[in-house]
Amino acid sequence: MRQVKIGMVTLDARRPKLGVVLAGHTRDQLMGQAAQVLTSAAQIVEWRLDQYVELDNRAELVNTAAQLRQLLGTVPIIATLKPQVVTPETYYQVYVTLANNRAVDALNLDLTMVNDAGFMPLTQQMRQQQVPLILSQTYDQALPTVKDLVADYQALAAAGADVAQLTVRTTSELETLTLMTATAKAREQLTLPLIATVMGPFGQYAAVSGQLMGSSVIFGAVGQITAPGQLTVSQLKQSLQVLTPLTEASHAF
Repeated sequence: MRQVKIGMVTLDARRPKLGVVLAGHTRDQLMGQAAQVLTSAAQIVEWRLDQYVELDNRAELVNTAAQLRQLLGTVPIIATLKPQVVTPETYYQVYVTLANNRAVDALNLDLTMVNDAGFMPLTQQMRQQQVPLILSQTYDQALPTVKDLVADYQALAAAGADVAQLTVRTTSELETLTLMTATAKAREQLTLPLIATVMGPFGQYAAVSGQLMGSSVIFGAVGQITAPGQLTVSQLKQSLQVLTPLTEASHAF
């Protein structure tokens, strides 16, 4: 599998990296959350911009990103913005601003924006600035079949992703296993790193099984648990230490 570097962190399928989400409304809130990351086992941060109130203030956006990077040091930042919460113009302007200033270490774009006129110019800017592209798709409702989810991973790869991510909301064990099976199958067929995330109470089972299915990043909480199905990054770290790494297990036989 091709290795992709996000900042100083290399993504691959051998051992998932531990991620945590920042989702503050203001710079002060974000900085407070980032300070907790420093005392945790987190290796990578996803900055979700949906709630950030200064999206239209480009200078403040870049300044906030710069202060986060200064505080987090070698912990890389992935910026994510849902296209449903802003206009397409704002969506691209935010991402272009972050890319041109190399304000974050990677950008996560939604697959629904691939056919928009701004997609190719944005990704060209990202290539010029050497900002990795994570393409993602989210399912909030009915979950497709394993075959459909594998096809989704393939579509993300074909659209030019450096990393492909699927996020689903599951309501049963079977649905959770569906995503896990699809991710394991896609890992065998594709060369780029994959990220599989489950929302809801079954998320913890997918997270601790990240290495088994081939997810390059698993997400946990720092400090207080804020959503059902979350484990702390320290719990996830412990689970990775307890479960025998697949590479070691394969060499034992």
